[in-house]
Amino acid sequence: LGFGTAARDESGAGILLIGFARSQDISKSPELGQADVDAIILDSGGKAVTKTAAGALEDAVWGSENAQFDAGSIEELKVQGCDFLIFEAADTSALAINDDDLASFLQVSGELDRMTAAAVNVLGFTGLSLVDALEDATLNVQQMIDLAKLQAQVDGPLLVRGTRVFDTPEITALRNAGVNALVVALDDAETIKETRENMKQVQPKRNAPRSSSWSALAPQSPDEGDE
Repeated sequence: LGFGTAARDESGAGILLIGFARSQDISKSPELGQADVDAIILDSGGKAVTKTAAGALEDAVWGSENAQFDAGSIEELKVQGCDFLIFEAADTSALAINDDDLASFLQVSGELDRMTAAAVNVLGFTGLSLVDALEDATLNVQQMIDLAKLQAQVDGPLLVRGTRVFDTPEITALRNAGVNALVVALDDAETIKETRENMKQVQPKRNAPRSSSWSALAPQSPDEGDE
């Protein structure tokens, strides 16, 4: 995903599992840094994390999320081993998108206008992070269309939050809509376990082209099939 350090994808499904926590949660429970996730996002209030948290994440791919980051905080986070930042554009230092050692994800609430999407690509953002979580009890086609439209606008991965366990067909649908990573609570061990198991059942994405002919909807006779 361009996190600077390669995140793993054990399922081969093309979608990663990311855990989200507050910096103080890691400080109080350093074992969370060993959770079965591909990367970790910390809410550190836009500041450097504690030494305890940084130590717990020494072997993990991790990033920090906040509405804004100043240049000083970005430098401090880099020294601590931070791999990526997730932020809003308005009050974040330009350093966030001009450092080869840090991946940058723009927080968005929905589809971008055409010029903003073009600017995001020109500026070299790593990808997008959708602010609003998928909270509905079931996923619908309109949600998949909206996600696919958003992902198609930017040359990079799309991170999406979930508040429940998605089953294998739902994860497959999200992957096919362009979602590259699911973000779940890092301290919810059961959700992480069940989601990971469901991800392992997702089949690799098929690239076979679909028929563009309406005749594909009508059964052929044996003679027609041989012609």
